[in-house]
Amino acid sequence: MHTTGKIGVTGHQAREGLDWAWTRTKVAAILQEAAAVDQALTCLAVGTDQLFAEEALAIGIALTAVIPFEGYDRCFEGVGLEAYRNLLARSARTVMMEQTGTDQEAFLAAGVRVADDSDLLIAVWDGEPAAGLGGTADVVAHAIACGRQVLQLNPFSRTVRRLAG
Repeated sequence: MHTTGKIGVTGHQAREGLDWAWTRTKVAAILQEAAAVDQALTCLAVGTDQLFAEEALAIGIALTAVIPFEGYDRCFEGVGLEAYRNLLARSARTVMMEQTGTDQEAFLAAGVRVADDSDLLIAVWDGEPAAGLGGTADVVAHAIACGRQVLQLNPFSRTVRRLAG
């Protein structure tokens, strides 16, 4: 796979049975194989987003943090909050979204922004409908509708497939 420009991510935060080690290995491989990637876009949520950010930074890809709303850190606690603050501080660029509705609407708007600004969207996703507005399924559906390249990593079946692009 040869992608240039910007790679974004959307995906699960915490799910029983999710193979995080497999996910980290696949995300790292995709980032390393992509050519001329100069930006990694993420909302820095716990789970997939933070894993993706860590792997991008580890190989020197500049991080763009798309923050759903002012005070987003209230959505984190413990180790996740510490990781969020650390990754935010290491981001080359921060995009602060303006919240115009509920938190879930803001999460969707931020996910859509990541998809819109990416040449490739990595979706760490089981393929199931979103549990709430702004979930991975919603962001993937938007990206596909807009003709973005989408690569699905299913951390339960340990499969990788291209959904669009």
